[in-house]
Amino acid sequence: MKHEERYEELDRLGDWKLVDSDQDIRGRPLVDEAGLEFGIVDDMIVDKDKEHVVAIALKDGRMCGVEYLDIRPDRVVYREPAAGYTPTYSRVHR
Repeated sequence: MKHEERYEELDRLGDWKLVDSDQDIRGRPLVDEAGLEFGIVDDMIVDKDKEHVVAIALKDGRMCGVEYLDIRPDRVVYREPAAGYTPTYSRVHR
């Protein structure tokens, strides 16, 4: 998993609320497709201008974009996006 510094200046979920609370993945493990764990999702990073979650932060501070994530009921799977993949961003509101 690569750390992406481009998200460090954006807001953490904090005062924002997810439109779909089922997409709250904080506390879930982030694993690769083989099941190797990278860490635990600590927070979700919001682009406040677009009102979307664009990245996650792990407890150790590493961040990655949501375009690499596949949300499962008990974990989040990190994978390289396929050609032509368009991520679905979680909507947020204050």
